[in-house]
Amino acid sequence: MKKAMKLQTKITLLVITVVFVSISIIISFIVPWMTGNIESKARTNIMNVAEMVAHSKEIVDALEVKDPERKIGPYVNIQLKNLEQIEYIIVVDNNDIRYSHPNPEMIGKKFVGGDEKRVVQKGETYISEATGTLGKSLRAFAPIYDSENKKEIGFVSVGTLTHSIETAKHKAILYIILIGLGGLMVGIIGAFLLATNIKNTLLGLEPEEITRLYNEKMGILDAIYEGLVAVDAKGKINLINDSALNILHLKNKINKDQVVGQNVEDVIPNTRMMNILETGKCEFEEEQRLNDTIIMTNRIPIIDRGKVVGAIASFRDKTEVTRMAEELTGVKKMAWSLRAQNHEFMNKLHTIAGLIQLEEYNEALEFISDIAKVRSNISNILTKNIKDASLSALLLSKYNKAEECRVKLQIDENSKLTKMPEGMAPDEIISVIGNLIENSLDEVKNDGTGVIYVKIVENGHLLSIKIKDNGGGIPVEYREKIYEQGFSTKEGQRGHGMYIVKKIIDEYNGTINFDVDEGVSWDIIIPMART
Repeated sequence: MKKAMKLQTKITLLVITVVFVSISIIISFIVPWMTGNIESKARTNIMNVAEMVAHSKEIVDALEVKDPERKIGPYVNIQLKNLEQIEYIIVVDNNDIRYSHPNPEMIGKKFVGGDEKRVVQKGETYISEATGTLGKSLRAFAPIYDSENKKEIGFVSVGTLTHSIETAKHKAILYIILIGLGGLMVGIIGAFLLATNIKNTLLGLEPEEITRLYNEKMGILDAIYEGLVAVDAKGKINLINDSALNILHLKNKINKDQVVGQNVEDVIPNTRMMNILETGKCEFEEEQRLNDTIIMTNRIPIIDRGKVVGAIASFRDKTEVTRMAEELTGVKKMAWSLRAQNHEFMNKLHTIAGLIQLEEYNEALEFISDIAKVRSNISNILTKNIKDASLSALLLSKYNKAEECRVKLQIDENSKLTKMPEGMAPDEIISVIGNLIENSLDEVKNDGTGVIYVKIVENGHLLSIKIKDNGGGIPVEYREKIYEQGFSTKEGQRGHGMYIVKKIIDEYNGTINFDVDEGVSWDIIIPMART
């Protein structure tokens, strides 16, 4: 199998090829333009010099009298020293006799080339290419007129050797090629540095490896049971997995790929992700309601060099977490309940056995009748008035625990609950009532004088809950702190119970108040309809 070319090599070759082709195209346009410009400049130059010499007063005056003092030659030589790219200036009279020439031996002899006829016969000014005594050259002709009658008395030929023009062209081409090679070298070095930088940015990974890692990452994210949402510094979604869509019941409403790039608040309102971006503070195990789903979420900022560049949230369905917790702790609860009932049953059997041994038969029958009556009353209240099985089970469990602790738990016979407030899950009402009863059990005495009163009434519009005990009450200095997360007066407790209770009640626009008078009386009201 042929080994794939490395990304660094591909980028280097690609950049070098692009630079080479670009320079080649530029050179292909510049060379003709430059060479044409050199020749055009030479033509313009020799023509300007020819016209300048032809109109020179010194030349005209000397040529009118056939230059007896030989002034034309020295004058022309002086002009040649001050002119660039001019090889010769030849002044000729009407008889084609030279009065100046780079080679002094040629002065006085006839002009050679055959291209001077137009200037002699017609007095034209023009440029031609011909071979003279100095070789092949490009030369300009201009007629010379006398100062009085404007009669042509000769002409001037100014030329530059074509060899010199070609040499100038070759130098220009060489200069352009050298510049092109320099640019190519810079491009090669730049390509190498760019490829190296890209390789380092990609941690030395090849495209195939990046593709494989990306697919693996997406597979892992989608396999994670928790929902994941990541946003950038502007709150745009960078990543969302399938579990997040399933938990929030969005799987059939939106496409995961279409969500990426949208503002998180537009897709999932009230995520508090923007708050994380603003504060840069983490939030752990926060309970939140999104799309009528109660979730437990962790939100953390992504920080790069001290700057918040994004945030990521992981969350799970609280109902599912509660279900799993109940499954995990079900055996423990059952064992505790059986132990409590067994302990209670044995106590009652001992009492009955003692009465029989004392031959107090009537007392024994009355004791058995009272127990059966109390049990019957509790069962009737829980089975007939409380229609939620989970809440009934909780109240029965707390009743058994209270009896074991020698505490009287009174459940008002007028209690009634046929349905939950809109959107409220059974585990939420269980959490509220369970926490308050448990707190009361901790506060009342277990010497037989402790009493806890519970009343739950739902009338179609409001759910009212009253829980009262005759414990020691709440100290004044603690009353403002009881709803704070982490605050607790009990050793070894984490202080989450009342915080959770308050959070649930607030979620459903309810109210919770307490009154301290020979114990604590809690009054909770929750609207049955969400507003």
